[in-house]
Amino acid sequence: MINGLCKDGLPDEAYRLFGSVGDNDCSLDSYCYNVMIRGFLRNSYTSKATQLLAEMVGKGFCADLFTVTLFMDLILHSNKSILL
Repeated sequence: MINGLCKDGLPDEAYRLFGSVGDNDCSLDSYCYNVMIRGFLRNSYTSKATQLLAEMVGKGFCADLFTVTLFMDLILHSNKSILL
């Protein structure tokens, strides 16, 4: 559902749903974080994606190959340098 909202250009709504996952006796994992990070990046919410990455790592999840690839694609396609 989060992925679908992001694909439809509704990252704010997706993030609200993402934030409510813990309220429904479910827990977030690295896959959930990656989906939300990808959604933010697809919708040009670079700052929010970077903040979510920091939160993800702060909660003990590792940035895996998929996560790193998301940010590498951003750098390559935007011709910008971002500091993580």
